[in-house]
Amino acid sequence: MAAAAAAAAQPGAAVELLAVDAHSLGRVRSLNTVLFPVRYAPGFYKSLLQPGQFARLAFYGGACVGTITCRRQPLGFADSPAPPAAPHVPPPVDSELYMMTLGVLAPYRRLGIARGLLNSAVRAAAADPTVRRIVLHVQIDNDDALRFYHRHGFTTLRMVERYYKTLDPPHAYLLQYRLR
Repeated sequence: MAAAAAAAAQPGAAVELLAVDAHSLGRVRSLNTVLFPVRYAPGFYKSLLQPGQFARLAFYGGACVGTITCRRQPLGFADSPAPPAAPHVPPPVDSELYMMTLGVLAPYRRLGIARGLLNSAVRAAAADPTVRRIVLHVQIDNDDALRFYHRHGFTTLRMVERYYKTLDPPHAYLLQYRLR
């Protein structure tokens, strides 16, 4: 199976990004199970269909190979000391886009797919004049992710100790991409 996936990952193949809907939530769940060490509750997936969310799937040569999920939240919400949970109030005038997940299956990495997913979120956030920045947490030992985000204009704000409850190391960096 991995050999077939690697054979399908040819430079120049078309990448298609599609909005997540009720019919594609299962694909997001399947990708997240493979890509991330964190398990997301059913409520996480249901929340992706709510207003203020941004979620896309990436298809490469017809195969679903990547995903990005973000939520709009009050500006500064990610700066709180505890891991942010979904806010239960509508965002105020100034808001931020919190990137919850961004991942691409291993055989399809380094083909620009993650960059395309990230750029789609940046464009969506930039189109909303109330969104001031994009923020996310990255586990402190995830050097590949840190390099990727820094290459794409993100800066590290600070380390958040014990951000992850079930991962080792449990610490994360809070990163931001300033829009305005």
